[in-house]
Amino acid sequence: MKLLPKRFCKLASVFLATSVAIGQAHAQDVLVMDSLAISNRSGVENSLQGTVAGLRVKDWTGTPGTQSIINLRGLSLDPTNEATAPLILINGVPVITSPSNVTGINPLSYYSPEQIERIEILKSVDQLAAYGVQAPNGAINLIMKAGKAGPLHLRGSASAGVNVLHDFDYRTDAFYDFNSTARRKVFESGSIVHQQNILVDGGGDYGSYLFGLNNYSDEGVLKSTKFGRQSLFLNAKYNITPKLKAHFYNNLALTNRDGRYAGEYSRAFTLPVIEDETFFMDKKRNVAFLSSIGLSYQLGPGLSLNTTAGISYEGASRDIYIPSNILKGSIYASSDAYKRQLISIKSALKYQPTLSNDWTMDLTLGHELRATDNRLTSVGGSRSLESGGSNFVKVVTGYNANQTDALSDHDVEQLIGFYGIGKWSYRDDLKVNLVLRTDGSSLYQNKWGFYPAVGVVYNLANTLKLPVTAKLSAGKMGMLNRPQAYRGELVAKGDYYNGNSLGIGQLYPAFRDAKSVDVTEIDAGLSFQIAPSITFDVNYFNKTYQDFIYKRYLPNSQGIDYQYETGGKLGLSGFEFTLNGTWVHSDHFTWSSNLNLAAYNNQVKELPNDLTNTSLAYLSALSEGDPITSLVAYEGNQQKVIGNSEAKLFGGISNTLRFKNISASFVFNYASGTDVLTESFGSRYDAASVDHQFPLKNAETPYYFIQGDAKNPVYQGIRTIEPASFIRLNKAVVTYHMASLFKKNQRVEDFQLFLRGDNLATFTKYSGFNPEENVAGVRRADLSYTGTPLPVVFALGSKIVF
Repeated sequence: MKLLPKRFCKLASVFLATSVAIGQAHAQDVLVMDSLAISNRSGVENSLQGTVAGLRVKDWTGTPGTQSIINLRGLSLDPTNEATAPLILINGVPVITSPSNVTGINPLSYYSPEQIERIEILKSVDQLAAYGVQAPNGAINLIMKAGKAGPLHLRGSASAGVNVLHDFDYRTDAFYDFNSTARRKVFESGSIVHQQNILVDGGGDYGSYLFGLNNYSDEGVLKSTKFGRQSLFLNAKYNITPKLKAHFYNNLALTNRDGRYAGEYSRAFTLPVIEDETFFMDKKRNVAFLSSIGLSYQLGPGLSLNTTAGISYEGASRDIYIPSNILKGSIYASSDAYKRQLISIKSALKYQPTLSNDWTMDLTLGHELRATDNRLTSVGGSRSLESGGSNFVKVVTGYNANQTDALSDHDVEQLIGFYGIGKWSYRDDLKVNLVLRTDGSSLYQNKWGFYPAVGVVYNLANTLKLPVTAKLSAGKMGMLNRPQAYRGELVAKGDYYNGNSLGIGQLYPAFRDAKSVDVTEIDAGLSFQIAPSITFDVNYFNKTYQDFIYKRYLPNSQGIDYQYETGGKLGLSGFEFTLNGTWVHSDHFTWSSNLNLAAYNNQVKELPNDLTNTSLAYLSALSEGDPITSLVAYEGNQQKVIGNSEAKLFGGISNTLRFKNISASFVFNYASGTDVLTESFGSRYDAASVDHQFPLKNAETPYYFIQGDAKNPVYQGIRTIEPASFIRLNKAVVTYHMASLFKKNQRVEDFQLFLRGDNLATFTKYSGFNPEENVAGVRRADLSYTGTPLPVVFALGSKIVF
């Protein structure tokens, strides 16, 4: 769909050729990666657990190569929707970060923590409004390590360790208990995890460079579920002229994962029980490439042009085979391939005039183009009709169109945004940030949205002699409504036997009133400098999400039995507390710590009328003020809220101690106020077989779910309702610094030996193995949306810097 008239596009292209990248916002939290307790598990997000107030990283599964659930002030109608995740950036460039539907491999596992210099966390609305519809739920910017000026430097590290299932009990683990005959032979303890990193960098007047290689392997605690990653990366800066500079970044990653239990949300495999499932063939491969180039030109004093162009590409493929003795004589074989592509171009003109000794100003005008192209390229070994992919893939099962399986999965979106950012500062006392952005998306009838925001920071130290800084911001953002099912349908046309090919059926335009979700937010905070080395921060936010897309079902007329509408309003608010302190600092001993706590409340503010005839019927038991994350079940003929799948309190505690040449870091994360419903294995009945009367006397609780279709409903009993609060010793690192041994050898800057541990202990009343293992707060009888057990991981390694 066209977003702009041709004349406007021409003007935009001229502007694009001469200008450039989005102004850098100052992050609320900046984490230096080398100072964190790094996780042995793949995925950058696992090193962030418990480090930032409001950042929730849920360890739902122990299968290597899968993504932990990331939430940063995010909310949606569907807790499994990727729209709740924050925007992830690499050096300010947006990248693909949601796991592929084909392989489920975590894109955040493409990057090693050794590559990363620091991580910037953006949460307040005046920081995020500059990203428009891309960052309604926060942003995380990974700044990669760059080369240092001077001669060649060499950094290397290697570690090796084991996965251990500590205190494993099949009676409390959902996965084991489901099929104990097979699972006893599938689980193993003592599998290997190892990684190696090497970085080479240098620089001079011409610029700098950093080149690196990484290898990672984790065999997991389930047989035949090995995950591996090899990555090659380059970060280079080049001074073309004194005024013109270029920045290049490239990361090529190859990942693979094998095994029947490869970590998708749904891992159900129905009876019969078999003794061994390790011979399933399930091969998954991803090839990912990230490349970006930035140009910066200094036009004059205080005036510069910047541009950044980036491409994030991922190719995913999966081959699976299940033998006939499992499927009662049938054989199941499948081959799927999918590609995803994200191209972004950001432009900005930056003006920093000198106003006075007291006042400074920073103005940025820019625009952004973003295009996504995701498509299915192969099914069952049959390629699409066009080279390199098509809107549809055909699988021929017979001799005519009626016997042809036509599959369509092609998502294309173009997004264009224009923005202005103004920053004013008065000494060190007052800072004002004003943002105006408008976004247009090809997905919607109402393409354009306007997103303004303003933020003020006031330091009371000079005027009132108080060590307090106050912050206040308010504004509006957007959130893309997904998925968009009104694009069209694919049908088989013509007689395949006579050579005719498939054709596209009726294409539907964007429905009336289709638009992105409106997100309004207010932030307020205070920062107290209790002592030179002790700070305490408290922040409050209140967000409202309005106008989600949903279906309304209609009487079937002319082949259309539904229409799309927009509506609904949700609220998310909370307090975030952070205490940072260095409590002891001497020549021989140092102790510093971080304590962070978030208290969140989400609620329904408004739901559409007549919910029972919409795709939101599952929310019909909720009233205004109820959490959208409520767990709802039937009691008799009435639906009732019987729990909440999201924590009311969560956070982390970390301590870092150093005594002479030995340092140690310990990180705890915790959550409180969340519930888990466990479905029964025994209380499951066809409604007709029990004369539509439930629960029966042998039901564990009076609550149940209704599953299946309206004609043949199934009553699924609920065995238990239990709290899933916990506190976990998430990471621990002990390091021996040996640089003093190399004083005579000045080429050795640092040498370390370290021992790292993950998931060392969990304290909880939850009867299962992991209180976070259920994605939607329900432990299903068929194990859908339930993860595999978390292993304890120990690794011994070394690091050297020349």
